[in-house]
Amino acid sequence: MTTNNTSRTKSDEAQAEARHVAQRAGASASRVGSAARSAGKRVSDVAGEELSNLRADLSDLISRISSLSEAEVEEAKERLLEKIAAGRETASELVNDARNQFEHGVECSRDYVKEHPIQSVGYAALTGLLLGLLIARR
Repeated sequence: MTTNNTSRTKSDEAQAEARHVAQRAGASASRVGSAARSAGKRVSDVAGEELSNLRADLSDLISRISSLSEAEVEEAKERLLEKIAAGRETASELVNDARNQFEHGVECSRDYVKEHPIQSVGYAALTGLLLGLLIARR
């Protein structure tokens, strides 16, 4: 009877560890998804704002172009080019931030797979099965 209790205890421990690992993997995936959504929203907001500002500046410039001197046109052109460069730099920073978040998620996943290779294969198989069932329903 002791062997049977020992096997149940080990089985219960394994199930508890599997649940713990699944929770960690789920939390990690959730953080990566959240970071990606946040980065995407920030990129969208900044890009929209920059484009709106650029449109307003261009519209203003077009409405006043006939009354501007050559020096004023050149100055307006320089300001627009500076704004475009600033927009590119901001977008580049946001892209780098999103890339860093993604790489962090990949690194967490890689560490998990190294620590728990058998469970990882099981989760991958289960995920594949579930995706296959969902696709087959369509």
